[in-house]
Amino acid sequence: MRLLNAHTIRLQSFDGAESDIPPYTILSHTWGNEEITFQDITQQPLENLQRREAFYKVQECCAQARRNGYDYVWIDTCCIDKTSSAELSEAINSMFKWYQQASLCYVFLSDFDTSFSYHFAQISTGKLVRLQSSDTSFFSSRWFTRGWTLQELIAPRRVIFFDKYWISFGSRDDELLDRLCHKTGIWPQLFDEPRCHCLEPYPAVRDGVCVTCTALDTLPQTLDSFTVSIKMSWASSRITTRKEDSAYCLLGLFNLNMPMLYGEGDKAFLRLQEAIVRQSKDQSILLWRGGINHASFGRIPGCLAPLPSVFNEPVHVLGRRVFKGMSRTFEGGFMGSITPIELTDTAIQMDLWICPCTVSIYNPATGEWFDRKLSLGILDLAYDDDYLIRPALLLEHLGNINLYRRVYHMFVVPVDPRQVYSSHEMSVDQGQSNAFASAYPLTYPSVLKVRRYLNQATQKNVEIMRYQSPVNAVSMNPSYDLGPKTGPVYLVSKTIRLRYTSNRKRRFRYTMSDRGSHPPLSRYDTRATQIPSPWVFEKCQHPGVDRHFGGIHFLSFFIDNQSKNDHSQNDETAVGHVAITWGMHRQVNADGGGYTPWSPWCRAFNMLAFIEYAGTSAVDVGSLEMYHGSHDLHPPEIQVRLEGQRRRLCLTSWQNLCIPQNPEDKALFPSSCEDGWAEDQMHNIANDPVMNTHLAIRIVMIEGLGRTLYEVQFDIDQTPKALQSFDEQ
Repeated sequence: MRLLNAHTIRLQSFDGAESDIPPYTILSHTWGNEEITFQDITQQPLENLQRREAFYKVQECCAQARRNGYDYVWIDTCCIDKTSSAELSEAINSMFKWYQQASLCYVFLSDFDTSFSYHFAQISTGKLVRLQSSDTSFFSSRWFTRGWTLQELIAPRRVIFFDKYWISFGSRDDELLDRLCHKTGIWPQLFDEPRCHCLEPYPAVRDGVCVTCTALDTLPQTLDSFTVSIKMSWASSRITTRKEDSAYCLLGLFNLNMPMLYGEGDKAFLRLQEAIVRQSKDQSILLWRGGINHASFGRIPGCLAPLPSVFNEPVHVLGRRVFKGMSRTFEGGFMGSITPIELTDTAIQMDLWICPCTVSIYNPATGEWFDRKLSLGILDLAYDDDYLIRPALLLEHLGNINLYRRVYHMFVVPVDPRQVYSSHEMSVDQGQSNAFASAYPLTYPSVLKVRRYLNQATQKNVEIMRYQSPVNAVSMNPSYDLGPKTGPVYLVSKTIRLRYTSNRKRRFRYTMSDRGSHPPLSRYDTRATQIPSPWVFEKCQHPGVDRHFGGIHFLSFFIDNQSKNDHSQNDETAVGHVAITWGMHRQVNADGGGYTPWSPWCRAFNMLAFIEYAGTSAVDVGSLEMYHGSHDLHPPEIQVRLEGQRRRLCLTSWQNLCIPQNPEDKALFPSSCEDGWAEDQMHNIANDPVMNTHLAIRIVMIEGLGRTLYEVQFDIDQTPKALQSFDEQ
């Protein structure tokens, strides 16, 4: 590796161990019409270089490095001999690492000027301005459109931005973070995740290890937690001068090495995807849309993307994301059974759910709909707002037993196994239409309808064509019997029964807070930020019944009541704290020869009474240890403690526990496996002197396509205390 001495502006080589490379800063920039090259630095006197306009960038970069206390800088135009193809190939494969191990990265925007709107301050490390929090004018810089600068934004441990006069206006991880993430589509967690055990600013990295704490740099692991399709979307709007570089500039992002073959054109991006498939086995690489204008005339693209730009509208699927805010106790083994993907000479081979479907395409020439019998290839992925829903590709069978090709690449079909039969109409955004779509509406439709028959879906090992093929190619109730499977647990507001009978018109609003749960609760109305934590049922030691304990959830309801005719400024707020327990059980047959079917059970209690009377140990969660209390615990710690409490409550000694409730004590566990235990009620959960706030809870298990989830359904309503009781309605 060569570095530019910041004092002499001459090159020095460091060809020994990486640990011998001194700390250095690194420059990220876009090339101009003239640059100072390796030959210029090595062959021309400094006096000659100083007369050239391009030398300003090199000179100021070295000066900034000296002000920051560094003796060396790395600038690609100066430090790489691009006349040597071998050196250029090595440099491209090492580029991400060189940025990763730099102590500090300077982003120089040669086409952005802060002096029009701001006055700079002179500090010990140079000139500085502070942009207004809403100022995004720097995004007009060409730097944000280039392919190579993506890895230069991600890889370094510290990144500082400078305008054309080397005035600093912010850093990646501080004041510019939100704006950068919004512009680039990169999740802020990528930059928030600790890179090692050191406190920021992070020390340098050598051989992938922090030189101070000797911990591995976590950046590769954090990058791997994002799906391939999401990482591709970060690069989808960026361009490179040479076609091949659209692939080569992404090597570090996917932790890959590849030989450089300039002249291969778009094949470079196909080679990159093949290398990704071999390494990651991530099916999301198939989740691209469009590409019809990249196929040869009369041909259909294969299943691999022709260019990064077709990932510009990513399908929001769940990645392998477990960030610093979540407990890793329950992470292990969750991704241990990643669906294998293999590359053959002509296809990608994998296990998929294949579902028959009928696709209807509108023919503008006849004004009629044209039907085709196709298949949905349902991927082993989940949408990030509903774990049960999977994305599917439209596939055409090619005669060979298990050979398919992807068709209608503009569409990805969501498959919800809750609906056995479904008809779904989809349309292409106007901006994606082109001359191909207009000339061949049956091959490249802008609107289609998909009717699927999920009861006929089968899991098969199939091959999907990797390469283009001719357009006219010849084509040829949940089960509870298997035991309590686990899956994500969703909290759902659902009408269970009508109870509101008051004639007094009142505004009835409420908010809810999850005070602590095991397993964690998800919501359909929010996008998941990490994989669902895997968990297992705990078997209860209850004679004569096969009962399993599923979850404990602490919820708080904040009820805001105000009469319609009450013009006071102060709303009345009542609070109800609830503990919910649930699980699955089945009865042992009288002859001992088997079991009745599995069925769910649930119980609802006053939270404070549950904490007091169902406490099994000093380590159980206390009322002051939940969120925002004086001794509050973090959610992962609460989850771990609730898991331990659940395990202890399954012991025989707790089977007959009754917890004091109003108006009478309530048993912790059901007394039988008869119907009706899947739902429970509480008659007055809040401290409201006027109204009774009723809560109904129900547990529902949902299965489909080999996946399982549970819904904790709740219904909340009010009646005036003067009216009849809950049970009488």
